[in-house]
Amino acid sequence: MPSSRHLSIPRVARFGSTGRACVALVMLALVTGPAPTTAATTAAQSSRSHAVAKTPTKTPVKATPKLPSFEFAVLGNTPFGNTEVPVVRSVLATIGDGPAAFVVHAGNFKGPTESCRDELITERINLLSSSPKPLIYVPGANDWADCQRATDGSYNPIERLDFLRDRAFGNDDVLGPGPVGHAQFDLTRQSDMARFRQYHENVRWFYRGIVFVGLNLPGNNNNYRSAGGRNGEFEDRVIATRVWLQHALVYAQQKDAQGMVIVVQADPEFEPVRGGGLRGMFSDRNERRGVDGYKDFRVQLQKLASRFKAPILLIDSGKTLHLTQPLRDVHGAIVKSFTQVSTYGTPTVNRWVRVRVDPGTAQVFSVDGVLLPANSAAASAQKSTGPTPPRGLTPYPETGIGGEGMGPYGAPYSTLYPASGAAINNSDPNQGVTPLGPSLMPSDKPAARAPARDD
Repeated sequence: MPSSRHLSIPRVARFGSTGRACVALVMLALVTGPAPTTAATTAAQSSRSHAVAKTPTKTPVKATPKLPSFEFAVLGNTPFGNTEVPVVRSVLATIGDGPAAFVVHAGNFKGPTESCRDELITERINLLSSSPKPLIYVPGANDWADCQRATDGSYNPIERLDFLRDRAFGNDDVLGPGPVGHAQFDLTRQSDMARFRQYHENVRWFYRGIVFVGLNLPGNNNNYRSAGGRNGEFEDRVIATRVWLQHALVYAQQKDAQGMVIVVQADPEFEPVRGGGLRGMFSDRNERRGVDGYKDFRVQLQKLASRFKAPILLIDSGKTLHLTQPLRDVHGAIVKSFTQVSTYGTPTVNRWVRVRVDPGTAQVFSVDGVLLPANSAAASAQKSTGPTPPRGLTPYPETGIGGEGMGPYGAPYSTLYPASGAAINNSDPNQGVTPLGPSLMPSDKPAARAPARDD
């Protein structure tokens, strides 16, 4: 029988062989094992790093900075006579000493019985252009549309409007932001559009988040004439007004405007809705006869308010400060974002309207009245130094081209409009009169005239 030692040798041999194999495997694992694990870990870490690198970093959204508040002054229906001129000068001087960014005159710088002669209109333009602050003016019925009345001189309204376009709106240094650098805004005029090149008076500007629009909307039923045939001036201007408001809406949306101010001379005569719906918007007042000259304008305001959700302020010339919310939507409900403000005017000449604008707030516009101090420094300075020379005009414009009684091409208006100043027998003074094109700027040379022909 083999000995136990003999028997144990094969087992030890077998164990030693197996152990050596295990040791070899362990050593191999120790040598080769960590490499795949490290590679896998590195690959995973690299993948995670790559994923993190590809994930875009979220940049914190910066809040839109709040625009600074400002204020502007509003006049209208003044002066009505030479006795009111010194008061208006003092008002303009006092506003010039204050924080107002600019002044708006909502039309009617002459009385309803003052003559529409060239000299008076030029004097009133000079008065407004003497404002220390930039002044923007829109024409009123007294300034052109009612000039056909005998008390105003029996002028042709279209001729008077063209005279205004040349004198008041042909140069922004006269009535507007002034020379470059004088104000922080630029005016855009509808006359920049080829189709509406005669409408110098319709303006638009942008200031600290607010769009401002000036329109030629005169009293006396928007200068609608009851004579038969095509009412050319009225119909063409209604289209121009409609287009200009549409452009203002698009412009306001592009600029992300926080409010809009519309300046006109006439009260468009809103009326309470009597039965809901659109009845109040489209119905004529009982005292009106024939066509309602403001109907289209009111409809445009309703469309504007339905698409432009920010506050809208409509300013018109009046006799005393008056605020109301007269606009209704298609369901007859009050449009709370729309406010109408009527200015002070004759006989309240020593007051003006101050509009405070605070962009970014729920109530963008706030309105109050300001009284000219009885012993203001402006009034005293006015008495001692005399009137300030108008901006952009010489004190005696009759000495140069475009002066008193001169047309836009250096020719007297009496030759361009032979009937001007004479009694008008035609029931519709707008018939047969074609408005002039855009006036020449002061730096332009007068156009050459063809010699007269004897046919």
